[in-house]
Amino acid sequence: MRTILFIGDSITDCGRRNDAEQLGDGYVRIIRDWLIVKEMGGAPRVINRGISGNRVTDLRERWREDVLALSPTTLSIKIGINDVWHSLGGRNEGVPLPKFVDTYREILQMTRRELPNCHLVLCEPSVIWPPQPAEGNTVLRGYVSAVHDLAREYHAQCVVPLHGVFNRAREARPDVVWAPDGVHPSHAGHMLIARTWLATTGML
Repeated sequence: MRTILFIGDSITDCGRRNDAEQLGDGYVRIIRDWLIVKEMGGAPRVINRGISGNRVTDLRERWREDVLALSPTTLSIKIGINDVWHSLGGRNEGVPLPKFVDTYREILQMTRRELPNCHLVLCEPSVIWPPQPAEGNTVLRGYVSAVHDLAREYHAQCVVPLHGVFNRAREARPDVVWAPDGVHPSHAGHMLIARTWLATTGML
């Protein structure tokens, strides 16, 4: 059976551990529901392995248990927000860009080695807008670029362009609250992630 596994931080987690289906109430559930409606009995199994607060280094620590052991046929990775956000405002808990790249490369190498037929879907980290520190979105651009470089290096199926999509959405519809605290998406924001993911992967 085809299996899509989503892994990341709180934007992926979205309360999944308080949910009987372990999907949460964000973009992962929206994608799962769309695929069920579209394909019915042929829809893939969907697994959510997001954990709030995670950085790429946290993913590395749980990669074998939460990814490799589950043998997904498609793996979607969305990470990078906390790697930047936790270094802003005088905090020193983020992951510098060189270490972000090295650690991300390590988990991709493990995946290619042990799950050579797994389709990789890398998601750009979305946005860090005010009221978060003003430099957040500018710093994040380097991490977005790194995701594209790694996608080319490891022959990912695609990169889901969430950073650009969110910025364009805010320009087009500033009246819509896309991310109330500047990081975590609203329901409209999760719908935007889900639609962009489905369109980019060709599953829409």
